[in-house]
Amino acid sequence: MIKISIISGSNRVNSQSLRISKICLQKLKTKKVGIDLINLAKEKLPFWEEDLGENISSHKKSFKKISLTLSKADGYIFVVPEWGGMVPPQVKNLFLLTSNNELAHKPGLIVSVSESLGGAYPVSELRSYSYKNTKICWIPDHVIVRRAKEFSPEKEPRLNSRMDYSCKMLIEYSKALKSVRKASDLKTFKNGM
Repeated sequence: MIKISIISGSNRVNSQSLRISKICLQKLKTKKVGIDLINLAKEKLPFWEEDLGENISSHKKSFKKISLTLSKADGYIFVVPEWGGMVPPQVKNLFLLTSNNELAHKPGLIVSVSESLGGAYPVSELRSYSYKNTKICWIPDHVIVRRAKEFSPEKEPRLNSRMDYSCKMLIEYSKALKSVRKASDLKTFKNGM
């Protein structure tokens, strides 16, 4: 069975990102896949430090559960709010902490959340700067939820249809990239160039 992890990227309790993450979760439930929801507001991960690779127990302990969850997943949905035209620091931190190939050669769907008419910048930022060492494979589709407080699938059938389609495509990419992961050599080529 394909397993998808949804990452809610806001550190605010009861955020719009969490609400949209739960909508994505409901969509995936109809597609008969395993689902995990990682709420970064709840997890309170320590920020990456240069000496993380030297087995610092506080980092290893706090990230171990999430690392295992991400490792078991076949694909990801990153629900990311746009803060000042940027991805929040805790989302960037997650990419720094994933140094054990948890995301390697697995597909990701970006769902950007904006309180106004923005939302494009997180998509651009994640596609440009998050894949090098993580080796995450962003699928060509993405979703931008604008005026997030007002969004509901029933009121916006076009965006709802786009979310359904993007979730379906993520599952198909998750299946297709299994053979890529089997062929990869992550010991010799752990990091990107």
